[in-house]
Amino acid sequence: MVRRILLVDVDLPASDGNEMSVYYTHHPIGLLYLASSVKARFPETEFRVFHTATSTKPLDDIKDILNTFEPELVGLRALSIAKQFFNETAVFIKSLRPLVPVIGGGPYPSVSYAELLSGGFIDMAVIGEGEATFIEIVSKISDRGTCPNDIDGTAVLKNGLVKVNTARKPIEDVDKIPFPDYSLIHISDYSGIENHALQKSSECAFILSSRGCPYACFYCHQLFGRKIRRRSAANVVAEMRAHVDLRGIHNFVFLDDVFNLPADAAKSLLRLIAVELPGVKLNFPNGLRTDRLDDELIDLFSAAGTVEMALAIETATPRLQRLIGKNLDLVKAEKAIEEATRRFITRLFFIVGFPGETFDEALNTIRMAARFPYAAQPMLSVLRIYQNSPFYQQLRPDEAQARAIAEQEKKQLHLEMFDEVNFYGDFFPADKVPLKSPDLKELLYLWMRDVFINPERIKKSHSVLLKHLDGEQILEFYRSVFNKPAFSSKELEKLLR
Repeated sequence: MVRRILLVDVDLPASDGNEMSVYYTHHPIGLLYLASSVKARFPETEFRVFHTATSTKPLDDIKDILNTFEPELVGLRALSIAKQFFNETAVFIKSLRPLVPVIGGGPYPSVSYAELLSGGFIDMAVIGEGEATFIEIVSKISDRGTCPNDIDGTAVLKNGLVKVNTARKPIEDVDKIPFPDYSLIHISDYSGIENHALQKSSECAFILSSRGCPYACFYCHQLFGRKIRRRSAANVVAEMRAHVDLRGIHNFVFLDDVFNLPADAAKSLLRLIAVELPGVKLNFPNGLRTDRLDDELIDLFSAAGTVEMALAIETATPRLQRLIGKNLDLVKAEKAIEEATRRFITRLFFIVGFPGETFDEALNTIRMAARFPYAAQPMLSVLRIYQNSPFYQQLRPDEAQARAIAEQEKKQLHLEMFDEVNFYGDFFPADKVPLKSPDLKELLYLWMRDVFINPERIKKSHSVLLKHLDGEQILEFYRSVFNKPAFSSKELEKLLR
């Protein structure tokens, strides 16, 4: 029997000394779901969950856990942005415990399983949703004493070749999945770390009320598939009430890929939260489907205690909406954004740098963003290309371009006027990627002037902050937005003038 399992959420490493570079992160809820699911089947199995974001010396801490806990199985999870540290962590664990199977899961291993297996970083990759797959892995390792190669939903290396097993069907009745086991982490470890809702991660709990998304955006991991599977409203409220009663938590961050689909189900849940859990605060940082927000739904968000939401637009160009698979109805989206930004602390997501995107198309995206002066945090991202992604396949890089993209993945993307942009478009001819780094610097200047530090937007969005936050919370918000820990009330007064 597998008696001890270590699960590690691999985040970006600390940049230097005791200063953590992970500015936003959330609790390792996926690993907590794995642990609770396995323990429901094998209650004698003991777990340790470690999140590298909570440590300034994560490899030292992992070594201590390996020595004291002596796990018989290790699971690693990461986003693609943390691939280099994931690989380093996997090598480090294998050097200390070469006989312990290492399983990779989450967005990065689900996409890059071939290179991870071929490189010897992991012994098996779990592709997509992990609970049922991980239960079977534990069961078969317990029976056979070795890492199996025939489990649905996994990829393995067999006879030197990558073998992808039959895809596992998603769990249909998600109400049957046990609640994530929050007893395996100390929320206080997240003191000083915020999450993507700009809330303190030491004062929040994270909720996944649905799985799956019917859209096919090119840059999305699609970890839970295209079919939406929603938990019942009663099941979600029961989990939230447990956090309120056991931990005194009233601040919740929803991690759904698309919370507001189907709309009727989302409305039912918000109605029940408003009745059963008055006084809680809700945050939706993952990007709601903007063209599916109607007036009734926005009213229900208010009634349930919504503080913050993120709305992902990406591009103002219909042609590019089709290219990226999002297919947003921009007319409906603009109407919803106008109303939502006046009522909630709203983050708007925009992207420039798509293959084929012209300077004028990128400029139209910036002009669109400028039409929402109540937006509390408009965000402009430059597209990154990752190996094995749909954009990567669409560009069909030659050997030199592939090496350049692989090298770029190791670098942090800076989007500041005086920093190197590190733009993938510089590796490709203009017929494939018209924009180049100098274009991005000019676009960034226009973004800063017309959107981000536009005086009208700052004043109007501040009026929205006053509806939801007290004075100190507002300062914390601006410290996060401007990445300036010393931002003071005097600086806010100056900003508002």
